[in-house]
Amino acid sequence: MQFLEDDHYITLTREGDMQAFGQLVQKHQRLVYTLAVRMLKNPEEAQEAAQDTFVKVYQSLSGFEGKSKFTTWMYRVVYNECLARMRKTKRNFTLIEDILENEHDPPDFLDGLELLQRAERAALVKKGIEMLNPAEAAALTLYYLDDQSIKEISTITGNSESNVKVQLYRGRKHLEQNLKKITNKELIGLL
Repeated sequence: MQFLEDDHYITLTREGDMQAFGQLVQKHQRLVYTLAVRMLKNPEEAQEAAQDTFVKVYQSLSGFEGKSKFTTWMYRVVYNECLARMRKTKRNFTLIEDILENEHDPPDFLDGLELLQRAERAALVKKGIEMLNPAEAAALTLYYLDDQSIKEISTITGNSESNVKVQLYRGRKHLEQNLKKITNKELIGLL
């Protein structure tokens, strides 16, 4: 489905058009759910967090001033919703989705070996990311998977831009270390 710009739906929603808000939800539900499931590591809880996020977005839409992109503002809402849920249960979040899958490559052009290698790499990266601390995992997810800028991540997380850069740097280093540990264990297990 081809969607219009967010401003179009926001304007109509503010005028009381519930179908326009439905279109806005449809347009962004996957992004919201993806971040929630990565943070909460529980699909059912992530679904509830996504629903609560859209309720909050609807209730707060009149306060959205447009100083940042709508998606940045919405990410901030889902990020805070997930943090609140984690505080209630006092647990950390990790990323759980495969980050190396490329949905744009048609499967017809991939041979079986390449598909197997991708699946293995994705599983390794998944394990490595699960070992990261929550701040680094969120920063890597937002930057590399959701194409958010450092400034946008700063707005979403409430951290300074320099802090986000440090989290990205440390996250990459820790991910690399985690991947080395995992692959060494797997190689030793094969011997």
